[in-house]
Amino acid sequence: MSNLADEQYGPDPSSLPVTDDPNLRFAARDGRLVRLLSQLPAFRSTLKTPEPREIAIAYVASLVIEAVAVWARFAVDSYLPAGFPYLTFFPAVILTGFVFGMLPAILNACISAFVAWYFFIPPIESFGLNAQSFTALAFFFLVIAIDLGLLRLLLSAYAEQQRAKEDLTRHLQMQQLISDEVDHRLKNLLATTSGLITLSQRYATTPQELGTQLRKRIQAMGHSISLLRGSLSGETTSMRDTILSAVEPLGLTSGDRLSLEGPTLKLNASSIISLSLILHELGTNAFKYGALAQERGSIKVSWEFCEAPKQADREERWLQLIWEEQGATGVEAPTRSGFGTDLVRRLATGFGAPCTLDYRPEGLRAVFPMRRDSVLA
Repeated sequence: MSNLADEQYGPDPSSLPVTDDPNLRFAARDGRLVRLLSQLPAFRSTLKTPEPREIAIAYVASLVIEAVAVWARFAVDSYLPAGFPYLTFFPAVILTGFVFGMLPAILNACISAFVAWYFFIPPIESFGLNAQSFTALAFFFLVIAIDLGLLRLLLSAYAEQQRAKEDLTRHLQMQQLISDEVDHRLKNLLATTSGLITLSQRYATTPQELGTQLRKRIQAMGHSISLLRGSLSGETTSMRDTILSAVEPLGLTSGDRLSLEGPTLKLNASSIISLSLILHELGTNAFKYGALAQERGSIKVSWEFCEAPKQADREERWLQLIWEEQGATGVEAPTRSGFGTDLVRRLATGFGAPCTLDYRPEGLRAVFPMRRDSVLA
């Protein structure tokens, strides 16, 4: 799989083969332009909330641009005929907006208007308002409003394009992960079936009971694999049913060892697949190394609406899923990240934010923040 920069902005144009195909030349040029725009604070801020330090730098740099514009306007004043009060201010405001964003541009527009009004619009060195000065100011703000409006459309289009690319990248990653997981499960299918037989033999008292238990567990495993392969594409199900379906092949049902808590939520098809994989992996690890490896161990799975994570868009609505194990002994964080952990972390990012895995002595506590529109039907 390509690196993150390639996934988000396309391949490096220098890596494209030399060709006379005009479409490839255009793609290379477009890739360079997108990479350039992605470095500008105004465009970066459409995808990620800037840090306070970045905001401060943007405003300071914007004021420097405005100061240069004021100096340049005074410098060329003696060479200009009457009627050009905003000659250096228009490009300063547009440049500020394009590089640093809308709010610094609006600030510079207001400063420019007051400077031009006081020094370059009759009556000079006065804030007197007459028909001439009012018309000049109205014209300035009209032009600035049009320019900034067009810039706003450009920034919005850029943000939508990048989000579409990120969504496409996530879907491609999902396909690859599903392919890897199918391979992983098929290789371990016989071993898992053998384990189910052993587990069922331990508690079955008659051959008929053994057959019934095996049939139910193998059917549950088949349903989980169907979810994985997307055979239920387009259907919706509840959060509770998805959780139970994911852990049922492991012999877990809602009761003493598994408790579920949360509002009734309907999930979309893509989130069902991701969530099933995550919960199946967590349940498997709990049986091998965590709380379910102990006789009195238990798991609580809860979900609730919550505030947006720090780096997320504050206007978006979020919920979180919490997997909490109790009753384990001596649980330690793994020294290296295996396939399962990598699978869980990568799938979790598809919900909009990274997950948190806290390996406590009494068992794992995992928190999965999720954008509501990424999981709910």
